[in-house]
Amino acid sequence: MSPPPAVVPTAALVVCALLLSACGIAAEGPPGGAPSDSVVVATPVTAIPPAEDPVTGVGTVIEKPDSPPELCLGPVRESWPVQCEGIALSGWDWTANPPDAQTDAGSPLTRWGVYAVDGTFDGATLTVTGAVSLALYDPMAEPSTPPAAPPDLSVAEWDAVEVAVRAVPGLISIDRADGADPLKVTVVHDDGTIQQWADQSFGSGAVVITSALR
Repeated sequence: MSPPPAVVPTAALVVCALLLSACGIAAEGPPGGAPSDSVVVATPVTAIPPAEDPVTGVGTVIEKPDSPPELCLGPVRESWPVQCEGIALSGWDWTANPPDAQTDAGSPLTRWGVYAVDGTFDGATLTVTGAVSLALYDPMAEPSTPPAAPPDLSVAEWDAVEVAVRAVPGLISIDRADGADPLKVTVVHDDGTIQQWADQSFGSGAVVITSALR
């Protein structure tokens, strides 16, 4: 007996209709992102995946008046003081990690600096175990695997892929250089869950997910 069909939210059905056959292509389909007869509907990712192992994030740590320190992993607005939104930090110590800059003396202050921050991540808060100024940070080179060729989607289908990806939790940036490239997406953290969702939904090679926390 076949299992009962999955209940798919209305929003997901709209995206699937726009994507036509590209939506729900199985991750184990043919090489190069070619369409497959095996079609599934991927369950949307609803929360930033936590990290099982320690991670490192590189960005601006900022403490605003009446707010806990945050680690901004995306763009920072060049103002005085600088402005950005990030993930909460637990255990941050400005004495051990002096700020690069702060607003004029007085209270309350805004303090900030650029660091590589080590810690554990529960999906919302990075609990700090160590940090170093970015000027002193020497990261190890990571091996890279060339992504699969993206599937042959129409302009409307690519637009629908972007609409769906913009709902991914922890989204930092989306970029696509030209029509022959995949959609390159940076998120706060991915343990492979978001990449798997993208592969199952749009075809292998359509979306390349990069985790800011590694």
